[in-house]
Amino acid sequence: MRRAFTVSFLRSNPLLLSHSSGNSAVVALDNYYYYNSSSSCCCCAFTSTFHVYAISHFSTNPNPFKPNSTFPYSSNPTHANLQQLLLEKSKSGFHKLDDALAVFDKMLHMKPLPSVYQFAQLLAALVKMKRYSVAVSLFRDMCVKSIPVNIVTLSTAINCFCHLNRVDYAFSLLAGTIKRGFHPDVVTYNTLIRGLISQDNPAEAQLLFTNLIRFKLIQPDVVTYTTIINGLCKRAHASTAVTLFRYMDKKGCKPNTVTYSTLIDCLCKLRLVDQALGLLHEMTKKGITPNVITYNSLIQGLCDFNRWQDVNQLLSEMNTRNISPSVHTFNILVDAYGKEGMINDAEDVIEFMIQRGQHPDVVTYSALMDGYCLRGEVDKALAVLETTMKKRGIVPNIRTYNILINGYCKKLKVDRAVDLFQQLPREGLSPTIYTYNTILQGYFLTSRHVEARKFFDEKMMLNKGLKIDMVTCNIMLDGLFKNRCMDEAMSFFHLMQCNGLTPHIGSYNIMINGLCKNGNFEKAKIMFESLPSKDLLPNVRTYNIMIQGFLQEGLLDQANELFVGMKANDCLPDDVTYNTLIRGCFHNKKYNEAGALIDEMVSRRFSADASTASLFLNLLESKEQDQNLLALRKRFLSPACY
Repeated sequence: MRRAFTVSFLRSNPLLLSHSSGNSAVVALDNYYYYNSSSSCCCCAFTSTFHVYAISHFSTNPNPFKPNSTFPYSSNPTHANLQQLLLEKSKSGFHKLDDALAVFDKMLHMKPLPSVYQFAQLLAALVKMKRYSVAVSLFRDMCVKSIPVNIVTLSTAINCFCHLNRVDYAFSLLAGTIKRGFHPDVVTYNTLIRGLISQDNPAEAQLLFTNLIRFKLIQPDVVTYTTIINGLCKRAHASTAVTLFRYMDKKGCKPNTVTYSTLIDCLCKLRLVDQALGLLHEMTKKGITPNVITYNSLIQGLCDFNRWQDVNQLLSEMNTRNISPSVHTFNILVDAYGKEGMINDAEDVIEFMIQRGQHPDVVTYSALMDGYCLRGEVDKALAVLETTMKKRGIVPNIRTYNILINGYCKKLKVDRAVDLFQQLPREGLSPTIYTYNTILQGYFLTSRHVEARKFFDEKMMLNKGLKIDMVTCNIMLDGLFKNRCMDEAMSFFHLMQCNGLTPHIGSYNIMINGLCKNGNFEKAKIMFESLPSKDLLPNVRTYNIMIQGFLQEGLLDQANELFVGMKANDCLPDDVTYNTLIRGCFHNKKYNEAGALIDEMVSRRFSADASTASLFLNLLESKEQDQNLLALRKRFLSPACY
């Protein structure tokens, strides 16, 4: 049951409206604030609402409040000894949980009772130990025993709930805190904002932040702004994050290294590396020192564009600033070099990091193995696992094996991949959906569709712990079509829909392409025309498939109409579109139309592919010389076309 109450302190804090999830104890309705009756005050909230939950979900022992009787530091601690002990442990945490519980038990029996500040230090020590559930349990016990609490202990409990992914309980406690006359400070609200973002509720975090400013409840600090910027960045809202970043500076709240690093990382992930480099220049100009995290984001961003000279410049700058590259820094480089096939460079990086006293880890060697597999040198990748990693005592993980399994499947050595797959349980590893999908695709790549279907039915469908995803379904559809099992592909497609899986445009692309390639263009056309009714927009791949289908049916005019239609629907053609249509014009001796398409293709900085060039050269060598074709020769053979 919920009961309404209209108290002035809640009306003066409208920000409580910002968190109104179904699990929260605080919701807003018709200008009344509803609050769980079990949460009418802080102590009651913990005594009734959280008592059972705390014991059953938070405690690590059957009865956490009866620790070992031996006090680890003194059998009769004085207040002075306790004060010194708690000051030290609040910064570092206790070595053992039992020691912390023993101190709490002694504190309860001291006369006079230690101050609330000292209890807060004990809770802080538990937070340092990341024993959030135990801290909540001790806070509950303080409330039960009527030990005074203050805003620090309340904020600590709120922080613990956020770390335990129970932001709803944190907001319940916030309401009780305000009702008891305490004034939450900026640290409390920063904790709540961070909790909302960690639970993937950045919109609610932003609303809470907006209300804090709007009602002038606190003065946001650099942590507040940085937390919100982080939430915006996680949703790829870079422009809004930059706007807020400029706003905080304008309001006199100076961004720090973490703020800049957060924004730089976001820009790099969105491939806006030059803007990120601009922020690096700005922060150093303002005297704000970047750290290794800042440089890691930039190095990753530059590696994604193969800007090796800029990467070297950043590494040199790090050296000048006495910022040592971390293992993660080196792993970024090994991975980037491996993906580009620059294995020697990747190995040099590993050798260099060892010389500097850094220890390569499983990520390092997995990246190196991936590089070997991309070059088709899977046996060398296996040697890294069986020789180098074992020699260094590095335990491979599932990603390590996934790389090898994928490498062997790409080399069409599916049986070797299956051997590795079967080895996983002996290594204490569980295959992921990616592992299963790789094996499934490997069977189809080698035209072993019977074994593929058997693997899917027996290993995947009967595995209750495995969640089949759209990638799996698309592999099945594509494999069945390519192996001429069209009826089975159609049946599987309908089965997907019956089992609640909603095909996306990629699935329809496979279906439409499969129907076209198997001589069922009319069915493909019907499916293409049905996309709007399914709230799906064709992408450039869809249009390319259909244009190719029209051309295979000898329907050049309809292919051209579709080409015009795709541009009208804001779907820009790519190089495949142009090359497909140009070849269609060549086959139909529409050389003037081909010339117009060539001009448009070149203006968009696309080039003719090998098939188009080969067809054009064959036409030039034919006995029947068309003057319009000859007129194309100069334009088509120009460097701009290639």
